[in-house]
Amino acid sequence: MADIFSQTGDALYSAFAQLANSFMQILPGLAAAIIIFCVGWVAGVICKRIVIKILQKTRVDDWMKEQNLVSAIGNKKISAIAGSIVKWYIIAVFIAQAAELVQLKVLREFATSAVYWFPNLILAGLIILAGLILGRYVRNAIEATKHSFKRTVGLILEILIIYAAIVMAVQTIKIDATILIVAFALAVGGFVIAIGIATGISFGLALKDEAKSIVKELRKK
Repeated sequence: MADIFSQTGDALYSAFAQLANSFMQILPGLAAAIIIFCVGWVAGVICKRIVIKILQKTRVDDWMKEQNLVSAIGNKKISAIAGSIVKWYIIAVFIAQAAELVQLKVLREFATSAVYWFPNLILAGLIILAGLILGRYVRNAIEATKHSFKRTVGLILEILIIYAAIVMAVQTIKIDATILIVAFALAVGGFVIAIGIATGISFGLALKDEAKSIVKELRKK
């Protein structure tokens, strides 16, 4: 019995000793990684503020308000969105550098892959953002006209533009968007048919009185 306890104690001691040794080996790299991450965070915050200041000077936020486009992006400012994108990209780059110092292969490979994939994610987000703004701009322009179906047409066009932007964004992050493309083509075709029918009906109603006069003339003859 004493031998069993002795062997168990030796095994536990050996396991804890190996664990402590492994931890001591990765500790310097882990400490350096934490420092690099903190530096990256500070750099990201500083760059965000710089980007916001630059865009505020261009008055892009004021233009968005004047064109009634702010609600299309969740009542957020373009300058703040752009600043956040820059901030997190810089942080992601520093995380990849920090992961290189940690002696954990899985974490290092994951961080490296994430950083290489992050630009595509940013581009996809920018495409969707542009689609939201363009869709609302087109909708506002149509609703400013005197067309009978201006609200319906404006809303449909906004949805189609946003949907097209989503399809492009999905393709940007290397995801198969065949189903979305087919659905978009069907939606556009249906919209064109609906517009044709609505135009035909409007045209027929507008010429209703003239058509009656023509029919009366033909009967007389």
